[in-house]
Amino acid sequence: AAACGNTVYLLNPGLGDRVVVESTNKLLHGLGDIKELDHCRWYPLGNDKDGLRTKIVHNDVLSNITWHNNGNYLAVTMRDSQSCPVLIHNVAKHSSQKPFNKSKGQIQQVEFHPSKPFFYVLSQRYVRVYNLVKQAMVRKLICSVKWASCMAIHPKGDNLIVGSYDKTLVWFDMDLSVKPYKSLQQHKKAIRHVCFHPRYPLYASSSDDCSTIITHGMVYNDLVKNPLVVPVKVLRGHKDTTKYGVLCNVFHPQQPWIYTGGADGDIWLFV
Repeated sequence: AAACGNTVYLLNPGLGDRVVVESTNKLLHGLGDIKELDHCRWYPLGNDKDGLRTKIVHNDVLSNITWHNNGNYLAVTMRDSQSCPVLIHNVAKHSSQKPFNKSKGQIQQVEFHPSKPFFYVLSQRYVRVYNLVKQAMVRKLICSVKWASCMAIHPKGDNLIVGSYDKTLVWFDMDLSVKPYKSLQQHKKAIRHVCFHPRYPLYASSSDDCSTIITHGMVYNDLVKNPLVVPVKVLRGHKDTTKYGVLCNVFHPQQPWIYTGGADGDIWLFV
């Protein structure tokens, strides 16, 4: 999926196993006509040669999109929307659901738990955890920062990190407390994006100071041991052309590589 303005484009790039590619095409071609819903509209794009299959047009500009691990649900965040800041799309049924009638504060980002039916909602100072089956809030984490900007959930699901505009990154061990287990101030400017590596004990934080910091974050199976957090490397390369720096980062799914995207219009690959 790719987002631009108020539109999400669902694509099938045609890479990988042929059976998977064909089944993905069948899934995305199930929408026959334009589907008008309360807060969005689904448009079929046919068999586009560039891989575009469906687009979803929303009423407000999108600020964040995230997939559920099963590949069928897609959540979008519209930070400036008052009436509908979050929508969850069901790709197979071509339907959209508004999970909240009222939002508590400006929503910065949402994420799905990697294995449980939990939905994480990041606002200015809190992370609220909702059980999607029971449709109830089960936990409220206190970020202890002035203005949170981004978050990432550890692949095992029991830890998460939150970055903030006031240069602070906090680590939560949800088995310990609703308050941060560790607080780090490694950047000189606002943190724009954080992410965990899906296989290695690494996480990354990117900032307006044009740097990305790689940190070793080891989570132990032994519940007695607390997570080990050790900074490893500072990556630089993006140019300071505006008041923004590195806006996003993502690890390679298998290799210890990371891609970073900056406000200077460049994408860097660090290996």
